[in-house]
Amino acid sequence: MISTSNLDKKEVVEIICESFSNNPSVMASIKSGGNKQAHLRGLASYAFNTAKSRNGIHITSNRNGVAICYPYNYKKETLSDYWYQVKLVITSIGVRKLFEVLKREAFIKSKRPSSGDFLYFWFFGVKDRARGSKIALELKNEIFEKSRQLNLPIYLETSVLKNKNVYSRYGFEVYYEWRQNNGDTLWFMRKLTS
Repeated sequence: MISTSNLDKKEVVEIICESFSNNPSVMASIKSGGNKQAHLRGLASYAFNTAKSRNGIHITSNRNGVAICYPYNYKKETLSDYWYQVKLVITSIGVRKLFEVLKREAFIKSKRPSSGDFLYFWFFGVKDRARGSKIALELKNEIFEKSRQLNLPIYLETSVLKNKNVYSRYGFEVYYEWRQNNGDTLWFMRKLTS
């Protein structure tokens, strides 16, 4: 893994954009119309800035895979956090979608443990050319080790059935399933500490 101080924001943003351009939940959160890739880059940039301040970016040694996972109970009330949120609304979500996204996020948050004592596994992405390699294993091992060291369970959500099945193979369990109005399903998953 690459240390947080050696992270290249552009690299991480590219991996997230490449990995999530076909993800229904992610694409539903960004503005309709306009340049979807630019909106997605804005979201990826927000994820990078948020996770970097929480030491939550994990990038593989070959720089082809990234995971964003950090302790959820981290306080996020700095001026930088608010600035990143404003930029996210302007570049990616838009004012028209803001209330819809806030309502959706409030519901999702209500299904997570209120204590905040867990690792939140927000994004996981691998460049297309590196799929099928051992990158996913490297990231999984890093996240599981962090969970073990901090003695914290891991929580995540996914709207991609293939990803749900992969997480299940690695010991995650579905603790809530949300069938959304648009027909998509969002699976809430966790891996408890042993």
